[in-house]
Amino acid sequence: MRNRTTLTVILFGLIIGISGAAYVKDKAKAQRHPSSVGEKKIWMPTPLGKHLALLKVEITSPESIPEAGSDEVTLTGRILVNQELQGDLSYSWSLPEDVQVVDGQVSDSFSNVKNGQIVEVKITVSGFNKEKQRLISLQASGKKGAEVLGNSAVVASRPEDTWEAVAPEMRQAAEAQLGTSKSDRGQ
Repeated sequence: MRNRTTLTVILFGLIIGISGAAYVKDKAKAQRHPSSVGEKKIWMPTPLGKHLALLKVEITSPESIPEAGSDEVTLTGRILVNQELQGDLSYSWSLPEDVQVVDGQVSDSFSNVKNGQIVEVKITVSGFNKEKQRLISLQASGKKGAEVLGNSAVVASRPEDTWEAVAPEMRQAAEAQLGTSKSDRGQ
């Protein structure tokens, strides 16, 4: 009995000690910043897709999308160069017919873009509203060796109607109808 009590106390102490050490380690991580970053927010693309891709492209969602009409919306695209380019970095916005450019370049190129550099491009458009689903894309490309490689991103005027937004709800509805859940499937 005495050995069991001693063993229980030792195990309890180890658990508390490990938990405390993990808490202190996480707390220290949360407060550390590289000196060059400080408190500024720096964009880094989400780790989806091909992590070794030559370019990563993202369009930040606008603060608000007009319900209707021809109000102006500014879109910001960010292109991260992951490898050395052997030439210029080119980009092009693709707009629906009923969306017009108010300010900014639809396509352009940059020379001497280095590995790790982020290029930010902006365009202001009118006609991009929630009346109907409209998609605007940003394509970027660069030369690596003999190949021209690229990547793209898309922004929707009605993000609530995209598959990314609708699919989780559809899955929940199907699971409710079928009476299945993750616990039923052993996951």
